[in-house]
Amino acid sequence: MRGLIKDSPVKRGILSMLREGDTVSGDRMARELGVSRVSVWKHIKELQTLGYGIEATGRGYRLVSTPGKPYPWELDVRSYYLLKTPSTMEVAGKLAERGEPEWTFVIAEEQTAGRARRGGRWLSKRGGLYFSVILRPRMRLTEVGNLMKPSLKAVARTLGDYKIPVEVLDEGIYVGEKKIAGVLLEAAGELDMVRYAVIGVGLNVSNPVPGDATSMARVLGRAPPLLEVSRRLFGELRFSLGTFLNQPAEVESDAEG
Repeated sequence: MRGLIKDSPVKRGILSMLREGDTVSGDRMARELGVSRVSVWKHIKELQTLGYGIEATGRGYRLVSTPGKPYPWELDVRSYYLLKTPSTMEVAGKLAERGEPEWTFVIAEEQTAGRARRGGRWLSKRGGLYFSVILRPRMRLTEVGNLMKPSLKAVARTLGDYKIPVEVLDEGIYVGEKKIAGVLLEAAGELDMVRYAVIGVGLNVSNPVPGDATSMARVLGRAPPLLEVSRRLFGELRFSLGTFLNQPAEVESDAEG
């Protein structure tokens, strides 16, 4: 599928070495990661394009800054990242149809047609957290709506970690009368068995919002790190839904940093 940024053990390894704080030679990276120096160079170029400040010196490479975005190699979940897409729900649904395993997250930096409940749209400019996760619950199609409550609770607990007082309603999560997050649920299958479910979440972090909404940055007076928020919310969602389904998600790989 076009535009999907996938996890990369090489990128994880490069960033792990660079985060040690020293300048690292291309030879060392290639040797320890079991790839060619050309491969190392290509991955570094890709990282630079995605916002990582990596300087090349006479002694090797040095990490100057990071974009703080939830790229797959920064997370401990199976995930894909899109710079721009109409909707993560659409992409996750296609991946689920193709057999993608459950607990796969599809994250977008920006959505051009983000979905909301009852056919509405979710404004999804850069700075927010927009993602969908694939589940394959063992339940009847008529029971799939039960996944909504633990999903909303996971978002509320994440906001609670930042001391943001929220109200959880069927329509989403509010601070006062302004919406800060929404959850969408779609499923496919027969009446007696769900083939897959996709849970979509839109959380306003530091993105522009319409007049009837708010964001974490507005409430807190500062913009919390998007990667930090992502890690917390993904962990809460996996715990909450995993507990509800009595099948806790397995960690795919350890995140760096």
